[in-house]
Amino acid sequence: MSRVCQVSGVGPMKGHRRRHPHSGAWNLRAPKKNHTFLPNLQTVTVNTPEGKVRLKVTTSVMSSRDFLDYMSGVRPLPKHLRTKSQHHLKK
Repeated sequence: MSRVCQVSGVGPMKGHRRRHPHSGAWNLRAPKKNHTFLPNLQTVTVNTPEGKVRLKVTTSVMSSRDFLDYMSGVRPLPKHLRTKSQHHLKK
């Protein structure tokens, strides 16, 4: 499975990892190496009228007010998240 939040769509981001020398001339400036920043994904089980659904969610979304409403049952889960994934079934 991909490393993407199923609720917010946040995925891996690209950037630079920097190592800073604290002294030296301009030719000794901080080297930049490519780095991939991965989201902090957690697996959450949500109870729906159709049954239990497992979602991969970032921790920042888990603490949001909207997601807490989904977990407590105040608001229904959106339709595209309610269906169970069928990727484990062979065709």
